[in-house]
Amino acid sequence: MITIQQAIYGEVPKKTKGHDLLAASDEKKDLFRHVSGKTDLADRPQGGVLSEPVLRGLIVEDQFLLIKTFPDRSPELRTGRVFAHVLFIRKADLQRVTLLSQLFKFHMSSINKAAEMQVLEYDPLDSKKLSDKLNEREAAASNALLREENFVWLGENGYWEFIDRIWPQLPLEVKYTMRIGAAFSPSYVKEENLNLIYIPAEAKILWERHDFRVLDTDESESLQSEAAQWLAGNTQKASSFQALIDDFEPKIISIDLLSRLQNHGKVYHQLDQNPMLNRMLVLSNFISRVTPDEKSGIRGKSRLVAAILQAIPTAKIDHIKALSYQSWKGFPKAKELVSSSLREWLFKNILDGKEAKQGGSILIQALKAETSNWWCKTVTDYINGRLKNRQTSDSKILWQWMIKEPELISKHASWLPDDAENELSKKLPKLDATISELVLKMATEKDWLLLHAKVAAKHYSPSDAIEAQLQIDTDDKHIEAFEAFSQDIKPDDFVPIAAQHTDLRLHRIAGRLIAANGTLLKGIKIASDGWQNCWKVAIEEGGQVWSGIHNPQQTLFGIMDHLLGGNSFSDKLLKAMSLSNYSSLKDYPERSSIWHYLPASIRTGFVKATILDLIDEFASGQLHPNDLEAELQKGIRLEEVQQQIVGSQTISLSSKLRLFNIIPELGKQHAQTLLKENHFTKLESEQFGKLITKNSWKQIAKSLYHQRFHRKDTTPALLHCSHLLDFWSRWNLSISGLKSDATTPDEWWQLLLSKAAEKYYLGPTQNGLWTRAGGKMEEIPNQGVSGKQIWVAALDHIRNGGRPSVEKLLQEMQKDFNRDETLDKLIQSL
Repeated sequence: MITIQQAIYGEVPKKTKGHDLLAASDEKKDLFRHVSGKTDLADRPQGGVLSEPVLRGLIVEDQFLLIKTFPDRSPELRTGRVFAHVLFIRKADLQRVTLLSQLFKFHMSSINKAAEMQVLEYDPLDSKKLSDKLNEREAAASNALLREENFVWLGENGYWEFIDRIWPQLPLEVKYTMRIGAAFSPSYVKEENLNLIYIPAEAKILWERHDFRVLDTDESESLQSEAAQWLAGNTQKASSFQALIDDFEPKIISIDLLSRLQNHGKVYHQLDQNPMLNRMLVLSNFISRVTPDEKSGIRGKSRLVAAILQAIPTAKIDHIKALSYQSWKGFPKAKELVSSSLREWLFKNILDGKEAKQGGSILIQALKAETSNWWCKTVTDYINGRLKNRQTSDSKILWQWMIKEPELISKHASWLPDDAENELSKKLPKLDATISELVLKMATEKDWLLLHAKVAAKHYSPSDAIEAQLQIDTDDKHIEAFEAFSQDIKPDDFVPIAAQHTDLRLHRIAGRLIAANGTLLKGIKIASDGWQNCWKVAIEEGGQVWSGIHNPQQTLFGIMDHLLGGNSFSDKLLKAMSLSNYSSLKDYPERSSIWHYLPASIRTGFVKATILDLIDEFASGQLHPNDLEAELQKGIRLEEVQQQIVGSQTISLSSKLRLFNIIPELGKQHAQTLLKENHFTKLESEQFGKLITKNSWKQIAKSLYHQRFHRKDTTPALLHCSHLLDFWSRWNLSISGLKSDATTPDEWWQLLLSKAAEKYYLGPTQNGLWTRAGGKMEEIPNQGVSGKQIWVAALDHIRNGGRPSVEKLLQEMQKDFNRDETLDKLIQSL
């Protein structure tokens, strides 16, 4: 039996000052007067006037108030006044109420301000049984409640049936925060309450504007989860959820706990399918809080621990770390079992596999734990033993550990092996400043020179890094650490620093860098032995001598001045310079004096370059070879110098042609080279033709003739020297129109005379030639003269119009000598 107190509240003119307590079943209880404000209707419908009675329920202090509020239309009262009848149920008795709507029978059916209030008695056993049929709006409300949505019930119809349906399953603590019944304005809804309210139909739009889901009669949902089924009292369809409650025996204290039990509990029903470890750990942690007694929930806990043990060997590292937060409170013998499985995971994963790089987080988490627990001891014991027997490939993982957990570096003496330098140096990753300082300190303490160099190069300025290394790396046979610098310090920083030092290890490395990138020579100090050593090594390594020098000629002249001053300079460097593109001393002010300071093997290269640089002055007549110093005069007579002049790409063709008149040693062979390797302008071609004519180079003229069709650029040269060609070559030039005056008629008749005298040495009458051709014997002399003289008279006769014709004469001659090419050409030329 439940005892129910009751009270009425309202306004009575001249008796109360507004809304106040009118009567109570226990007049001595101050609570009844204190709750007067709660019974008035601050939350009113639009217009402020209640149209019909409404019901509300809420907790005040240690009482549950079930309030029925009536609109009070008494004529002596202002509009909007209300009358309230309140049932008071102790919080301790609230859970015994099975159907809340059964209490409505105790409410007054109308306003009676004079009614006497008596203590009521209610027997929960008299409650009627609810219908098993669940409507769709109740389903939607149950779903929304579990999803913790802001929802309201539209209208009062069906509302209290929904409250009765979920009332037995609602946790008592939830009932303590509930606000149920009628509501009108969203602004009166408090977030700290569990608001299960209904609203009038005309307020729907208002509540929707405030992001409340309004559950109308047209809802079409079904219960969407077993927790919802369970909340709605449908235990048959909530068997899995009920199994969680039966197997773990949790204490249900909130709606949120129901949702979480369902969500976390899903994994419990999947234990046979090897679910993710983190999901099982979340459930186990949840169970430790809701069922902390080892004697409760044994069935569920045993199954869950067994599944966790099975999942640990293949778990991800975050899940392994999450194990540290498991107290296993309420789980008997779980610590011992999970520790064994954890050691198996560490054996397979701490320094191997995808998760290994995070292994340091496990170690540091164990070391930093304020209070060592079962997990910390298991981790530290295993890792300490494993690192004593590490593998070479472990270094990459160890770096990952130290970068992610810098405190491990400071503690290197307690876990990092002393012989791991080479392994760590080879796998050195990018380090930030803080970690670099820690590693440098560690390297110094361990005398790890290579690791120190590699880290210093990335952490300090180049100069400071090398200085720091030189302080601890004093063995001149030990170059490995400084080679590491060359890989990690920018070359244009490393080279100048190396040149400033006397350490030959630095010079060798700098030279190799210069060979690969000549621009590193910028800013070179030629008087510096260090710079010379670096430069020399660069040449030995295949570098170009002037590569990277901004002004090679100025630098070269500076070196020459250095030599004239009686100073030494590397012969190897000088040799390389003498063979370079910038070896001319043409403009060097002390040129005539420098030759004796240069070794003979080096001097030749400078001589060649200087002569080539003077070519334009020779060609223009500004300078004559005889004006040069002896070293250059000897050089210009060298065949290799002459070949270099002719083959030079920098000397113009016109200049080369003029040089033939200045340098006697330039001859036909050089002219042939020019013809082969150059394309001539018209002026250059004419100049070349004059040169051929001057030297009577018939062979070159013949070459020009044969190339006339595909070397149009040499046509002017050919025309200029065509007189060096044979008659028929000139005849072809003439008849082709290329040079119409290349031959004369007299030359043609002279050729005919020569051929006739050759073939008929007795004269035209030999073999009856003259008469066969149609000539008369009496018209030519036949006594007292030679055959050639007769031919002269005979051909003069023909040229003066006498018979036979020259055509007929040649035809008869061709009959006698049908293979004679000259006769053929003479006939063709008619």
